[in-house]
Amino acid sequence: MEPLKRKQPKVWLELAKAAIVPVAYLGLVILERTGAIDRWRRLDVVQTVSNNFSLSYTPEASTPVYPSDVSWEPLIELIRKYSNKPLRTDKQPQTVARFVATLSTKEPAGGEWTSPSTPIAVLYKHWPEPGSTFPPDEYTIVGTIGDLQGWIAESKNDFHFLLHDVVLGILALVVGYSIWHINHL
Repeated sequence: MEPLKRKQPKVWLELAKAAIVPVAYLGLVILERTGAIDRWRRLDVVQTVSNNFSLSYTPEASTPVYPSDVSWEPLIELIRKYSNKPLRTDKQPQTVARFVATLSTKEPAGGEWTSPSTPIAVLYKHWPEPGSTFPPDEYTIVGTIGDLQGWIAESKNDFHFLLHDVVLGILALVVGYSIWHINHL
């Protein structure tokens, strides 16, 4: 009686299985590098809000953000995660706006600068028009323009850590196990 022969797996199938994790990781790195992940996480629209808050003289300068805006959810999520000022729980946020800048400048060539220390607030009423005022119990100052820019960078760094450090650690474990598995079969 002839011994049973084990079926030899197809080499291309084994190669595909071995390459799937590194190729997926490389794909994630490329997506992160090209900004696709920022767009997927909607940090690009929050960056636009930050850029508009940093303007004082153009028509889109310091445009408030409302719940109907595409940037509302990612902006509120960023504020809740990174601001050290909690939002009120007894009222719903209705507007995110910045205060009037105490320091800004406009260049004759068209450039402008607004102080990064300009406060940003979450208002619990719809802000009808620039120049109107609210009593302090109708808003929470959550940070500054500079803080918002820092929160965007911190969110990117947090995701970068997850992508590169955690996934790379898992990849190292998978490769280590694969080598062990090959040597001990």
